[in-house]
Amino acid sequence: MTADSQFVTADYLRRSADRMASLKGLSYDRMAITPGDHVLDLGCGPGIDAVALAHRVGREGRVVAVDIDPTMLAEGERHATAQGVTQQVEFYRGSALELPLADNSVAASRAERLIQVLPPADAPWVLAELRRVTRPGGRVVLMDTDWGSGSVECDDNDLERRLMAFFARQMRPNGFAGRRLLRLAREAGLMEINVESMALLHHQLESTPIEWLADTARQAGEMSEQEHRVWLDSLRAREATGALFIQTNIVMVTGVVPEPQSLI
Repeated sequence: MTADSQFVTADYLRRSADRMASLKGLSYDRMAITPGDHVLDLGCGPGIDAVALAHRVGREGRVVAVDIDPTMLAEGERHATAQGVTQQVEFYRGSALELPLADNSVAASRAERLIQVLPPADAPWVLAELRRVTRPGGRVVLMDTDWGSGSVECDDNDLERRLMAFFARQMRPNGFAGRRLLRLAREAGLMEINVESMALLHHQLESTPIEWLADTARQAGEMSEQEHRVWLDSLRAREATGALFIQTNIVMVTGVVPEPQSLI
């Protein structure tokens, strides 16, 4: 198990969902779902969004939830059972590069915080698959973090910039994913593209990867032992007085799959 998989656990994603509830709800709104629709949640994790979408599509609708991690899928199935929506959610293990779905088979699709954990070269293929399986006129919603523009209020701004760049470049395959979504959507041929950027604020260290970042950066020689100790001590002191300020930026891009052009 990697350090990343230890940090991004099902429990972490559940706690993260509480903090991102309003943003998640906005992404569902952007899908323009109606009761009875069949929709896709790609990179579904422990099924939090798939279950929420199941309530939106209703008993006659279906949610296809795809993830490559069998542990996450098992968590998702348990969550769907607990919420009484097992008849509406279908969980599949599969690659984002080759979705187990027919062309034009869903009314809308979404992928949240997925592009950042894939190699940049894979991103266009993911967009192509989302476009392929979403019917003409349907919406594709992408939401991801731009780690490179995240910020931490601290005493050493040069160190903070160095660490955030280290996180974006070294601790995520595509840590600048958020800022790249617009270009990816345009290159995929989506139409009527809408871009929204939202700041997510954190006032507790446990809700962020900051301690993990500091430990990894120290091990990689990106910061000294003294810098590591002083930086974390200062952040913990801020947290104790309610003055901790950490910001991550989330970008949401919505696009419409174009209708096929007439050959006449």
